[in-house]
Amino acid sequence: MISTKPGIFEKLLRFSFLVAGAAGFLRLYGTIQQYPDILNFSQHAWLPIYLAAAGSLMGLLNLAIWIMLGRNYKAAAWLPWAGVLMNIAAYWLERLLLWAPEQRGTNALWSIGVHATWLLLAGLSRLQMKRRNNEHE
Repeated sequence: MISTKPGIFEKLLRFSFLVAGAAGFLRLYGTIQQYPDILNFSQHAWLPIYLAAAGSLMGLLNLAIWIMLGRNYKAAAWLPWAGVLMNIAAYWLERLLLWAPEQRGTNALWSIGVHATWLLLAGLSRLQMKRRNNEHE
């Protein structure tokens, strides 16, 4: 009998996409709420627009992945990896290109640890799916 229940690592990975999507939309909300303060602080008219667009895009993409992984149990094997790598790349590109030089070194070790854990979770999730599918062939 083929198990149709996702394993713990798959559930955790899916939950991580929900959290990342919520963080994207919270970024959009914060940008809208703090628009005048962002303009006063940064003196760049494009920054609030970028923050709103990036928050919206990351929120939509992460929630789309969350939905696809939940509705389609046999989602493409590359989908979780693409989602995790997209989030990590977006974070580090923004950190390196937009953050002030004195801010770039802050919490770098924590960020690397979180991203390594997310990659490990994606790998364990994939292994769990692969083992379950191979057991019943």
